[in-house]
Amino acid sequence: MLRQLFALGAVFAAAGLAAAQPDPKKPADLVTKVYDLRPILGEKGRANGIPDVDAVVKVILESVAVGELKPGTDGPQLVERDGGRLEVRAAAKVQGEVADLIEALRRLADVAIDVTVEVAEFDAAGFEAFAKALPKEGKGKPGSPILYAEADDAAVEKQIAAVMAVKAGRAVQRSDGRFVNGAEGAFSARQAVRTYQPGPGPVAAKERAGPPQFVKEGFKLVGLPVVSADRRFVRLKLTEQSAVVTGVTERELGEVGGQKVVARSPAVDDLGAAGSAVVADGGLVVFRLAYAPKDKVWVVALRPTIFIQSEEDIRKADGKK
Repeated sequence: MLRQLFALGAVFAAAGLAAAQPDPKKPADLVTKVYDLRPILGEKGRANGIPDVDAVVKVILESVAVGELKPGTDGPQLVERDGGRLEVRAAAKVQGEVADLIEALRRLADVAIDVTVEVAEFDAAGFEAFAKALPKEGKGKPGSPILYAEADDAAVEKQIAAVMAVKAGRAVQRSDGRFVNGAEGAFSARQAVRTYQPGPGPVAAKERAGPPQFVKEGFKLVGLPVVSADRRFVRLKLTEQSAVVTGVTERELGEVGGQKVVARSPAVDDLGAAGSAVVADGGLVVFRLAYAPKDKVWVVALRPTIFIQSEEDIRKADGKK
């Protein structure tokens, strides 16, 4: 993504927007403007290769002919201010190019992904029937946790059929969330807290046992969504981070006052799998979790939809007219 940003200078030059180096014999009148960079920094900025103001300055210097910068002089200047602001002193034409570049960076950062997630539970027979009902085109490879991913945005009927198949199972939970393009986030999770007494053991006085400790059992499905350059498709990298408590282990540490001191800790099995898929905007991905209650199968259906802030702003503005 950052490579694309650095290439913006070449695009501006091809469009006739890049200014020539100013003639020192004919100094242009300089204008001072302050730009608020907060909309293109932060988590969205990091996801798009713009983690801080320094990265913005680098893109400006590689894309716009600002001129030689000497702080404290009457010439052009770039000054980082507090609150994510950048003060620019330059010719009016250069200011226009800087404004256009910052707007281009903002447009790159205004893309997010809305993900609707449904978790369904099947018994063994129900899951087998569900898996068979999935359209052949778009089925995942054998052994992959990705059961289905439809990349063709014209296959609406197949997607609807798959969603209906998911609903044939028992609904566990449903959620909606907005995620940053190119940044990892937890798409879905269900982790129950289990407490345990770490020690000194059941034979010791209760007041000496100390506060209980806890461990979480369940699943967390972490996703990394990336929108394609043409804003038509979404690549999803999905990673399951799950755990199951299988028991409690005890270890004798010795004796105190004739009583055994026993350290306790839960035995935890880490589960999980990972897979990637590319789907059209509004497409469907079906992921089988390694975690599930005994004799059950849990399936997660995800539908990512691309959200573009600038388009949302236009719709809102049109609605007010």
